Amino acid sequence: MQKAHRISLNAVRVFATVARTGSLTAAGDALCVTSSAVSHQLRKLEDELGVDLLRRGSNTISLTDAGRRFHEEVAPAIALIERSTDALRRDETEISVQASTSFAVRWLIPGLDRFRAVCPEARVRVETGPARGFLVAPFCDVGIRYFRDDEAAEGWAMLACDTSRPVVAPRLLPQGPDVQRIAISDLPAIQRAAGNRDWALWGERHDISLADLRFTHAFDTDDAALHACVAGLGMVLAPPVLTAREIRSGILAVLPGFEPVSIGSYRYQRRSESRVARRFCEWMEAEMRSLAG
Repeated sequence: MQKAHRISLNAVRVFATVARTGSLTAAGDALCVTSSAVSHQLRKLEDELGVDLLRRGSNTISLTDAGRRFHEEVAPAIALIERSTDALRRDETEISVQASTSFAVRWLIPGLDRFRAVCPEARVRVETGPARGFLVAPFCDVGIRYFRDDEAAEGWAMLACDTSRPVVAPRLLPQGPDVQRIAISDLPAIQRAAGNRDWALWGERHDISLADLRFTHAFDTDDAALHACVAGLGMVLAPPVLTAREIRSGILAVLPGFEPVSIGSYRYQRRSESRVARRFCEWMEAEMRSLAG
């Protein structure tokens, strides 16, 4: 079998650049080489192909008919290679993160500036979905979802426990020493979970039944329920990971006299081996340790 004659792909790239720019000097600038190096590569390619690709004048060049046909064939392939190379480089600095809407809005997005500080080259694309039960999309590099305590979480690493406690707008609390003697039934409660499962689990620990609570409004996301809480519509059962900013700023307060109760967890799954994805997961774990501390 006759061995196929190979040509230099670098020389083909140089030719495509010359054909596009119309100048040896401009092509050299684009490729960061000298015009003599460009000319050398063109001569090498013509020798390998056995045809003249360019007409050379004193200060001008133009494509021959063969050169024009060759350029029409190779230019799309060169462009595809360059796009693929750019995409590969972009993938090394860009990650897609999928999380519940409430977790993304209340913790992840406000913290991205801190991630940028430790990984300046990173670009994060955030996709949101329901709090529980969503499937991590095939394109997703990191998935974050919520698990109840009775749900299997095989293959998902622990990020933060949902140790929920009642939070409330401070203006709904009595002032002075009476704040420690507030009765739970004195405050309206806001529903954030189907069937008030969270309040039921919390109540079991504190010997409080759902009948002892006075429910007013109900919302389908943690974020909506917490906005209602800030507006003074009642108390919400929520973990520190969702309420840290409001507690620090003083627009929400933890209801005194009640211990938090673990009712679930936030977990993550890393599906990419890229350096940025690893750095992102390490950053999340460090942030959660800081929050717990």
